[in-house]
Amino acid sequence: MRGNGLEASGGRVLVIGVGTSGCRIAGFMQQREVDAKYMYASLDEEDLFGKEGGLNMSGWDDSEVQRELEAVSRGSSTAFVVAGLGGSSGSYLAPRLAKACSANDLKTISVLLLPFKYQKWMEYRAGVALEKVRKHSDGVLTVDREQFVEESVEELPLNRLYEMIDGRVADALEALLIGGTGRGQAIELRKLLKMMESGQATLEVRDLSGGFDEGLASLVRRAYSMGSSEVDEVLIYSNGCRPITFDQARFSSEGLKGLLGEETRLHYGSKLTERRSSVIAMIASLKRTTKLRVYDPVAEVLGDRSLDDDPEQGLDIDLGIPSLD
Repeated sequence: MRGNGLEASGGRVLVIGVGTSGCRIAGFMQQREVDAKYMYASLDEEDLFGKEGGLNMSGWDDSEVQRELEAVSRGSSTAFVVAGLGGSSGSYLAPRLAKACSANDLKTISVLLLPFKYQKWMEYRAGVALEKVRKHSDGVLTVDREQFVEESVEELPLNRLYEMIDGRVADALEALLIGGTGRGQAIELRKLLKMMESGQATLEVRDLSGGFDEGLASLVRRAYSMGSSEVDEVLIYSNGCRPITFDQARFSSEGLKGLLGEETRLHYGSKLTERRSSVIAMIASLKRTTKLRVYDPVAEVLGDRSLDDDPEQGLDIDLGIPSLD
């Protein structure tokens, strides 16, 4: 397998699995022998079962997180922080680990899975965590779990659905870390970082059980639904036994440029394996001002300002709430 540009220039990538989904995604990648360093962190021992070097960070302060990250990251220049948001472990630990990565001068890409639409009680916690992670990341890649419900052709129990989603995300990340092999075209992480200069991008993943062309068409439809005013750049790539052909690239390019505008920048890549299962993924770079479904309402009010750590010295902000007197 051929390494990517960042790996060649800065050692092995560090993958940090955080919480239930993050640990499972990182675990899938490690089982597939994706060449990277791995770190697992959670507040729940069950997430760490069978994970060598798994860390229960309950009660850890920032200095302890920083020291552990410094030791694990030696020889790496890039880190992927992978976490589901809305629950306890991911929402609490992902911002702290992203901060520790940044403090250790690691290029930090945070991959964050958002809760389902029906999980309204998780949205505030997820939005606050997302905003905190963004402050310490070179790029944030969000994965809306709702896409898998909309595209699924079978009913699955919730635990199986979570596992299926985590497996698909692992497929998509695997191709980014390894790049192309054989006939594939390598995907350069530096290009991904360049795409995410705005600070955020979204990841869509489709399996190819319904056929390659249908999976590709689904991604084109999804890009259109985001709106031409929101999407700056698009990367489409495959992972598995099916590369993207020239005709398929031309078809999707014509469709995307017709829907999003001729100025839209498009990139393609493939990572070929002997596995029968294949996925096709799309990363769409979003404008900094794009408002996601999950967001931090306090940050919306503050804008570029921030609250002081000392509440007695906090900003006096009119929240627009009528007087209760």
